[in-house]
Amino acid sequence: MKRLRIYDGWPRYIMKRFVTLTVGIFALLAMIFLVASSQGWTEGARYEVFLARVRMGRGAWLAAVLIGGLLAADLVLPVPSSVLMVLAGALLGPWRGMAVSLAGAMAGALLGFGLCRRFGRRMFERFVGPAETERVGHFMKRYGVWAVLLSRSVPMLTEAISCIAGLSRMRWSSFAGLVLAGTAPICGVYAWAGHRAGSLAGQGGAVLLAFALPAAGFALARYNAPRPMETASDPKNVSPATEDTP
Repeated sequence: MKRLRIYDGWPRYIMKRFVTLTVGIFALLAMIFLVASSQGWTEGARYEVFLARVRMGRGAWLAAVLIGGLLAADLVLPVPSSVLMVLAGALLGPWRGMAVSLAGAMAGALLGFGLCRRFGRRMFERFVGPAETERVGHFMKRYGVWAVLLSRSVPMLTEAISCIAGLSRMRWSSFAGLVLAGTAPICGVYAWAGHRAGSLAGQGGAVLLAFALPAAGFALARYNAPRPMETASDPKNVSPATEDTP
């Protein structure tokens, strides 16, 4: 049986450009994260102490605003999103912590999608050409659902996928719905772990569960997905009795 190749029909030089652009976005985010990590800006203990002081001195509302704002800025700032979500549950409670984390994560994803849609699409079309831009759009229409859903718990990849989705023709409503479906369970897991532990102590198990949830959902959806029905229009499905005779 001949295996279907995802990129059949795509010119090699165009694929190289598209892959180069994707890898470039990811590499830029990774470089920013590494620089921040070397300066200690990604240490969870630093955020825990700072936000605890803010909550004690100014109240929970300011801690909530800071957590939500930092999660929204995760698009460009190398903040540890999982740490902030755990702290949201520890400082604000499971439900308010989940709501704040979800609002911030949604804002960051929609911001990345919107900025690339508004300012990056023309440059993208010039880089790969309008015809290949359409092919990327068709590719995202077919595989973008799982790319957006499964990337929500992966640092840096979630920002890169948001930007790529913005460059494609994925609709705003579709992207927002997928981000909500993929992010809400993760925020709930982290907030619950932070509330139970009261600190970052419960982060380890929550990270594993947050990665497992999207993968389990993908496997379940693939298992329950209806298989395409064979049609008589397919030449392979025409029986010898129905073939035209000379």
